[in-house]
Amino acid sequence: MTRVEEIMNQRVITVPPEMTLSAAVNVFTENHIGGAPVVDDRGRIVGMISELQLLEVVFDLEARQAPVSDYMIVDFKSLTPRDSLAHAAQMFAIFSFRRLPVTEDGHLLGIVTRRDLMNHALRSGERLEEPLMKFIPDLVEIA
Repeated sequence: MTRVEEIMNQRVITVPPEMTLSAAVNVFTENHIGGAPVVDDRGRIVGMISELQLLEVVFDLEARQAPVSDYMIVDFKSLTPRDSLAHAAQMFAIFSFRRLPVTEDGHLLGIVTRRDLMNHALRSGERLEEPLMKFIPDLVEIA
């Protein structure tokens, strides 16, 4: 069983909660990313921010100078390094996330994206369990 720590990217672009939305847009653009963990000065993840939240700069001129903390998602899901890739795949499928932070005791260790998971599956030939089969065992017998 492959674990998250085997495919996670440890070089994660992060933004601080006090960064302005316009500065975050620049970070995303310069690094070609669509989302990032929001990390405080102690290295603890306090939220997630994505292009969807940053889109507010298009509609509200005042939002450009607002802090990321005003727009970040604080109720985010995360993985641990020991989680299986099947668990990560289920999280991606069920919640439609594009990226999941990998944390330990609230500290950011890395990130896994849907693309990381797909690339691993193609390179390794590994087949993961269908996300809903675990929750609906009767369908396994029908299929």
